[in-house]
Amino acid sequence: MTKQIVDALIVGGGPAGLSAAIYLARARRTAVVLDGDGGRSIGPQVNENYLGFPRGVKASRLRQLGRRQAERFGARFVGGTVDAATCVREDEFVLVGDCGEWHGRAVIVATGVTDVWPAIPNVERYIGRSLFWCIVCDGFRALGRRTLLIGATDEAATTACQFLTYTKKLTFVATGVGDEVTIAPDKIAMMEEHGIEVVEGTIDRVDGARGQIRRVHACGEVYDVDLVFSLLGQVPNSRLAASLGAILDDRGYVRIDGEQRTNVRLVYAAGDVTGPYAHQVTSAVHEGATAAQTANWDLYPAFQKE
Repeated sequence: MTKQIVDALIVGGGPAGLSAAIYLARARRTAVVLDGDGGRSIGPQVNENYLGFPRGVKASRLRQLGRRQAERFGARFVGGTVDAATCVREDEFVLVGDCGEWHGRAVIVATGVTDVWPAIPNVERYIGRSLFWCIVCDGFRALGRRTLLIGATDEAATTACQFLTYTKKLTFVATGVGDEVTIAPDKIAMMEEHGIEVVEGTIDRVDGARGQIRRVHACGEVYDVDLVFSLLGQVPNSRLAASLGAILDDRGYVRIDGEQRTNVRLVYAAGDVTGPYAHQVTSAVHEGATAAQTANWDLYPAFQKE
């Protein structure tokens, strides 16, 4: 059987990967999206700041719409994870995993991040319903509401003070997951001076139903809440890019130039797995579109670029 080499393999089916697939397919490139059906865009969270949806749009719904749009132009979707990637020559990459074995002339890595959640039982029940991670995305939900914040760093403490834009009913639980709390005393004082209740200890459990957290048991106390925000950060899913030789920054994100190129020819990265831009759906869509256009250009024969 003759080996088939497609123009581009896109790893990840979130907003960045979907955007890349749409642009590449419309450029008449053979594009295959290898998607393990994970990440931030599969949950129930409603995105309320993405242009064109006055009432907001569920992340999962936007994902469904994006896939249908990409398929309309000829993009192909294959379920499963990618476990290994190799470059067999300058313009041929091989990706292998649950998705099978795929050969492509270019690779766009859109593998996103893994969010760090507090170690509470059944935490997945609440994510995107009453447990969030991003003040830009969901801070507006806290307007006038009892909000509990969880964090372990100076950055988390600074973000806590920014929540005062939305509500004065704030409790900050200084705790980490596997790591010690590193908040400087002056940051603790800053929060307390602004009326934020600060407690240090562990979160034992939460009480809630149907995705709504009602009470948080922490540090020997019980807190009635409307919303909880985890400010514990995230870990970029950059292992695949690194295995292809892409350079990572000191936080583990894939380094890219202004056109989404990595340091490896015909390997690109887009979305939350990169570091330069805000981790927003709008940014991911932009990066995916840019990566696709750059890849499309780089795949042209040299004479067509002159």
